Amino acid sequence: MNNSLYLKRYVETHPDNKMAWYLLGKEYEQAGEQGKANYCYNKAEGVYEAFELSQVPSDIWKNYEQRLLEMEKDKERKRKRTRRLLAALVLLLLVFLPPAQAPGSAAGNLAEDLFPPHEPASANALSTEKPDSRKEPLYTAVASGHGKDSGGALSSLLQHPQQLPNWSVALGMKRSGKWLLWSRDMERLYGLHRNDQGAIAIQPYEGAAEECDCEPADSSRLKRSAGQWADLQVETAVLQEAAKQYKARHGRLPKSLDQLTQPYPNNWLSGRSKAMEQMFDTLMRHQSQGAGSQGQPGQQPGNSSEEPGYWGTSPNGDPFFEQPLQVIIDRKRHRLAVVSGGILLRNYEVGLGGAKTPLGDFHINDKVVNPNGTTKGPYGTRGMQLSDTLYAIHGTLDVDSIGANESEGCIRMLTEDVEELFDLVPMGTVVKIREGVLPEDPWTPKERFKLKHAKGQTNPGKVYHWLD
Repeated sequence: MNNSLYLKRYVETHPDNKMAWYLLGKEYEQAGEQGKANYCYNKAEGVYEAFELSQVPSDIWKNYEQRLLEMEKDKERKRKRTRRLLAALVLLLLVFLPPAQAPGSAAGNLAEDLFPPHEPASANALSTEKPDSRKEPLYTAVASGHGKDSGGALSSLLQHPQQLPNWSVALGMKRSGKWLLWSRDMERLYGLHRNDQGAIAIQPYEGAAEECDCEPADSSRLKRSAGQWADLQVETAVLQEAAKQYKARHGRLPKSLDQLTQPYPNNWLSGRSKAMEQMFDTLMRHQSQGAGSQGQPGQQPGNSSEEPGYWGTSPNGDPFFEQPLQVIIDRKRHRLAVVSGGILLRNYEVGLGGAKTPLGDFHINDKVVNPNGTTKGPYGTRGMQLSDTLYAIHGTLDVDSIGANESEGCIRMLTEDVEELFDLVPMGTVVKIREGVLPEDPWTPKERFKLKHAKGQTNPGKVYHWLD
């Protein structure tokens, strides 16, 4: 079976892989079948336009093509083994068996999981680009390694190459089971540079060294601004969630950051940061008008384009986190995580009460500093009540109970963990208690998320009787 037949079979089962269509078109073009090639190029959409103009060595595409072919050949070998097994069963059992359908792909969507291999453009090609007025690139984050979102994210970036900024950088999120891990220290995978003619040069960095047979470029100078961008996305997500929960209660978005940082019981946010103050007006316009309706390409809200750590991940300036923040508690593994969709921002070890800790969906409806007016009580320095119940997430002085089932149903946390969580999750945030859904390994940063606290976070007028 020649390459075009393998590629044809591949695109039949993976019709959304634009790069596979492009490669199949190349095979047809080399065989002199221009009509079929044009059809494939049309299916490849923006990938064809981007990479016909790009300075990408052909051997890199051959490397990617070879990987697709190897996977399809492996599937073909498994299909043949299955057919032989079925034939043997027919002879052995002397019964008629209907023709077997080809089994599902043993590799799943593995080919789509791979980073398309790219080499950096030549130095001459990069030197012809128009200088970018921004000092830092437009960042985004994708699954690193062979995660299922990585190739798809790059393919998506290349669907509309004319909309790409002159310089963008993809950061890599590591995996833990089904979760992607968010960090300010995500590795730099590759950069995309676009010149005035639309040609795109793809520069692998250290994080993508295994994805190409090339010498990756040094990206150490981007570490600081990439970390600032990652931190900024978390602050944006926290502010977005607070504004959403405020709107759910009041029917409108807050008019000022002060409305979210009022004293108890209206402390939607425990405090504020400089970045939140700068982005508030722009973010509220973004939420009221809908994503992608404002801002200049790559411009951070409230800041000039000369500052590092750009807010948006696309040229229209959309925030990275599209899904709401949620708290997930894993009763089996004694973990509490803060997530946005499939991205895990934190994963803390907690103490629980076994079956006394109820499964179900709740929300944070009360946030208080120093419950019952003390830091030495059974609830520690922070408390967050779950819906209208006697269950709460709170601190504890009994550090040996963390990781165990010693509470009466509440969720106990170490002091530094619960204090960070208190700042991360606004009032109203959804809390889900489940079994066996979170990774075993904790995931917390070296430098904790902290807001400058607003006054009046205590509640001296109430004595809490949570179940501890």
